[in-house]
Amino acid sequence: MNWYSSIYSSLIVSSSIAFIIGFFTTGDTSFGATLTAYSILILAIMMILTLLFRNIVFNSGNQSSLQVLLTILSTTGPFILMLALIGIILYLIISGKDRIIAGQVAPSYYTFSNIAVILFLIQTYTIYKNLNAVNTSGKISPLTSSLMYLFGVLTVICVIILFTVLKYYQTDGFTTI
Repeated sequence: MNWYSSIYSSLIVSSSIAFIIGFFTTGDTSFGATLTAYSILILAIMMILTLLFRNIVFNSGNQSSLQVLLTILSTTGPFILMLALIGIILYLIISGKDRIIAGQVAPSYYTFSNIAVILFLIQTYTIYKNLNAVNTSGKISPLTSSLMYLFGVLTVICVIILFTVLKYYQTDGFTTI
């Protein structure tokens, strides 16, 4: 499984690099880098989820189906939350593509988009630092899981604000020449 872990480790690193590129650029480049970073991060998280599901199912032993389901939810919950949030952000970014690239969104969009990126970078750093534990035991520690849930809740707040800004403050980014 060494090649498998090196693949999702490199996907995490490459998504972090793409986030950083998107963070320091504007316009088409920023949009493309951010879209690419989220897409690559989805691939990495899905690979980690596959590994976690496999380890839980193969190590379930005599546990009942309910116990296996609860173990799956407690172990993979933060990753599923991350996937859901990334999916919502991708939807928001793609649906508002023209306005975002043209800069016709409220300045608070960029603020909360950057905050969401920073929160995802913190989460990916937490995942990256704990990949050895995932590889050996097939589980993540309760502390890591709690941290990821905390950052996930903060990201949920950012996503709600991003949705609100893109939906209800559409004219705030227009300027006159």
